[in-house]
Parts: sequence; C-alpha cells; structure tokens
Amino acid sequence: MICLLKRKFKILLLRLLKPIVDEISLTTYRLYGSEKRLNIHPTAKVVNSLFNTFSGDISIEAYVFTGHNVSFLTGTHKFNLKNKERMNDIPLKGHDIIIKKGAWIGSNCTIIGPCIIGENAVIAAGSVVVKDVKAGTIVGGIPNKLIKHITFE
Repeated sequence: MICLLKRKFKILLLRLLKPIVDEISLTTYRLYGSEKRLNIHPTAKVVNSLFNTFSGDISIEAYVFTGHNVSFLTGTHKFNLKNKERMNDIPLKGHDIIIKKGAWIGSNCTIIGPCIIGENAVIAAGSVVVKDVKAGTIVGGIPNKLIKHITFE
C-alpha cells in the first residue's frame, strides 16, 4: 500500500513540475565563457540559446528575437595544431558577433563569429551563418546564402 501511495505521489509531483521544468528549459539561455562579454538588450528575446564568448564579445541589440536552440559561437581552435595543443590553444579575441536591431534568427541556427547580422535581417531556421548578413535581407542554408531582399511595409 505504501509503495502504491509513493508511486501515485511521484506521478502527481512529476505532472505538477513538468510544465515548470519545460518552461525553464525552453526560456533560459546558456553561457560558456565570460558573462562580461555578453550584452543582451532588455527588449531582445533569445529563449534557450547557447552563447560561447570564449574568443570574442557577443552583442544582441534591441528587438532581436530567436527561435529555439540557436548557438552563438565565438570560440574557435587552430585546426593546424594536434592533440592537446589543438584543444588548448584558443584565441581570446577577434571572433565577435553583433546582431543588429530587429534581426530574427530561426530555430536551430548556428552563428559563427566573427560576423555582423544587419538590422531587420532574417536567418532561416537551421542555417549556419559564417559571414556578415546585410540589413533587410533573408539568408539561409549551410553556409548562409542570400535568399531575398525584404520589402518593408
């Protein structure tokens, strides 16, 4: 009887906590590197993005918003080294990422610094951004390519 009550309590507890845990995991970003190198404007919405600030600063301007699971990666390694040296020889600057006002980044994108994403640009879901994106454009693919220029109302 006690085992049955414990099981029912556990199921009830899981049902009560699941929405809270889901909300936290879907709306909380993760950071690898220094928080001092990350600047997110208060009006930006970045949900459960990953920010790697190890090799540069990341700046997210006003009204930027992202889908889920977007990775902003400044960290890099020297590919021409081997073994432990390849793993440990990490540049500490030069790979900044700047996301300008009003840009929209689709779910599951990877943004690799250095790059600037221009104002009101749109990055299609699943894209890998490896170069600058001009303001008012839509880009997508791996690597990112111009899809079209946006005509604003």
